[in-house]
Amino acid sequence: MQTEDPRSDNNMAYQITVVEGPDAGRTFVIEDGKTLTIGRGAQSDTQLADGTVSRVHCALERHQNTVTIKDLGSSSGTFVNGNKLDQAEIKIGSVIQVGDSVLRFTTPRVDGETTMSPGSKPMAQPLEKLVGTMINSYRIDEIIGKGVSGMVYKAYDTEKDRTAALKILTPAYSRNQEQRERFVRAMKTMLPIKDDHIVRLYNAGITGPYCWAAMEYIDGENLSQLIERIGIEGMLDWRKVWQIAMNIGQALQAGYDNKVVHRNVTPTNILRRSSDDVCLLGDFMLAKALEGKLAQQVTQPGQIVGDVPYLAPERTLPDGEVDTRSDIYGLGATCYALLTGKAPAAGKSLPETIDNVRNKVPEPPKNFQLSINEMFQDVVMRMIAKNPSDRYQSPSELLSELQRIGTFNNLTAN
Repeated sequence: MQTEDPRSDNNMAYQITVVEGPDAGRTFVIEDGKTLTIGRGAQSDTQLADGTVSRVHCALERHQNTVTIKDLGSSSGTFVNGNKLDQAEIKIGSVIQVGDSVLRFTTPRVDGETTMSPGSKPMAQPLEKLVGTMINSYRIDEIIGKGVSGMVYKAYDTEKDRTAALKILTPAYSRNQEQRERFVRAMKTMLPIKDDHIVRLYNAGITGPYCWAAMEYIDGENLSQLIERIGIEGMLDWRKVWQIAMNIGQALQAGYDNKVVHRNVTPTNILRRSSDDVCLLGDFMLAKALEGKLAQQVTQPGQIVGDVPYLAPERTLPDGEVDTRSDIYGLGATCYALLTGKAPAAGKSLPETIDNVRNKVPEPPKNFQLSINEMFQDVVMRMIAKNPSDRYQSPSELLSELQRIGTFNNLTAN
């Protein structure tokens, strides 16, 4: 890396910019005659969010046009341009690594960065304004979806040379550091889980003020869009709904095998690929990642995160036990809506909808579509039983019954 001697310009302002790590995007000014301490503790000037950085890790001292870096007994060491050191003079362009964070010694005119005072934090831009910017290695190209928890963009991974779907949480969800770390831990649980019917998670992290997750981009539509498009008059043929149940049942089986519960199986989280009509389940672990104090703060009193008409009754209770049977209910409620054109527990208000979810048994789908296979109708109605013990107890039990129906009707699953 080419560097420039900072003493070549006596009037030059100096700064360090975090280029990798939880605080990427933050910039700190190095003032003449003063010391800037780098660390994660309250006694440092930076208070980085990187847990691998020591509380007071190192210090940058400026005397006129000379800047010196000194390690302050950190646990992991201080590196400049890849070399571990105790103390050294640095030059413009030098790369500093502390813990898992990478910083660069620059001037405002080199990087075009807006400087911030020591200890300041980056301001989150409205999510609508992130199109055209970079988050980590992802170039944000266009908005493709919006929900209560955040926004989804079509993005381009400049490192992997591939298109991705990038979900960024709203600032309300990512303002709290404990919540930010919880989100990343939960999402990364999905990294080793791969299945043809699960939207693959590529990566997840924290960049500046934003929590994000990069996923496989699926060219198609979610089932909410499909339900809205077909309407009651154009209800989906039961054979196609059987196909969807098989696809998502296999996704739930993969989650079950890895001891992962989705918690929010709804039409919005099921994507139908345009090229072959295969359905994939997305947002695994997102509901888990958004649980906790912050999720309660950002919702209105009595509001539940998720598409309420599709939630299992136990999901509407503050102490309800949620397991794979709750996911089976969500798949059953989605199948019901595809067969009938409406959710099984819709209501005119949130309290009415919750009461319907808990207590009202929906009409059989054949009341809306006479051509539905009775065996398949029975499967759907069992999936949405109010009591979890009355549902299928595992995805494999559900898949076995669906496969039996397929065999009797010469159906083959993708």
